[in-house]
Amino acid sequence: MEDLRKDPRFEGWVWAIVEIDPVVLDDTIERVNITVPRRVLHILDAKAKKAGESRSAFIAHMAITA
Repeated sequence: MEDLRKDPRFEGWVWAIVEIDPVVLDDTIERVNITVPRRVLHILDAKAKKAGESRSAFIAHMAITA
């Protein structure tokens, strides 16, 4: 990193080292079971359909954007 800092092409850049938990970047698909009231499941399915997504995709999307 020190060599890159000396490179004139990167003049004015800020360099940093960031520790990231690899689990955060893991997109391995896992099957899970959840328990919700039937009325909630119907609402969830209706919202997923309106969004043009599967139930699983809709839940994942909500988790990422919430």
